[in-house]
Amino acid sequence: MGLGHLRDGGDDQNRTALMAAPSIITRTVDNGLTLAENIGFTEGPVWTTDGRLFVTSVSRGALHEVFLDGRPAVAAAETGGGPNGMTLGYDGQLWITQNGGDVMPTRSQLPVSPSIQVWDYRASTTPSTISSGNVDAPSDCTFGPDGALWFTDPNGHGFGDAALPGRVWRYDPAADHATVVLDDVFFPNGIAFGPYPDHLYVAETARNRVRRYLVTASTATVDHDFPEITVPTPDGITIDAQGGLWVAGSKSGTVTYFDPAGQMREQLAIGEGTMPTSVCFAGDALDRLIVTVAKGGRVLAFPVEIPGSPTPPAPAPPASSPAQTEELP
Repeated sequence: MGLGHLRDGGDDQNRTALMAAPSIITRTVDNGLTLAENIGFTEGPVWTTDGRLFVTSVSRGALHEVFLDGRPAVAAAETGGGPNGMTLGYDGQLWITQNGGDVMPTRSQLPVSPSIQVWDYRASTTPSTISSGNVDAPSDCTFGPDGALWFTDPNGHGFGDAALPGRVWRYDPAADHATVVLDDVFFPNGIAFGPYPDHLYVAETARNRVRRYLVTASTATVDHDFPEITVPTPDGITIDAQGGLWVAGSKSGTVTYFDPAGQMREQLAIGEGTMPTSVCFAGDALDRLIVTVAKGGRVLAFPVEIPGSPTPPAPAPPASSPAQTEELP
């Protein structure tokens, strides 16, 4: 139905629906700041509780520190392989989903298998592997209110008929045990918890959607009370303090904001072919949205009205429950 029909005598219900339709705010890179560039295939941004910003460089097998005040980014650690997602743990360390370097060529000569790595950035230690085995290519990760590390593990990077089902894992650091909570997600990618402890958001890149799941320590079911968010090639995601969702669209060249009800409200047009990969909040007030952009190895910052929530989301992990999990072979 066209607008002309509404102007020429469309019914009141249609006219009211048009007036009630949310307006979409569009911004471009000119509305943001470039914090870093030429540091490889950037991913996995994390803002620490002591006010530092780190990103991964998948193509260099390294981590970089980026500064909000415009100072040049510096290489902070070599992980080897392809460090992809990253999150802050309850122990104050950075936890890294390591794809093993098979996703793209890497400059690093350090041999490493697909795994979970940990790095104590405060002590400038070498990242260590704390769990590996029955994983394919861990992509992104987040700590949940239950104290566990939840991470996505795609099985290849195919789309359409070539896509294979991947997995979402829950890893208990205290017990060094893990369990698969989802095994039917096609290219699981970005992952984040919402304001409610049982709400887990997962980007399903090969299906161009983000879903919300209701989770326990061992299960995850689609939450049908939340609309399925459709966005081209969703990659990294993050949740603001009110439950709104920012989604990086790697192939669309956009970063899109959805309100807590799942309605699209804003879009950052990064540019066609730029490949924005992930997002996080930064700054003392968590009022800057950090966007990693693969093309040009960039890290961008945009002001936002609704700030992010502190991470990790709970003050301390609970006692582990090994009986509910299975060890990674």
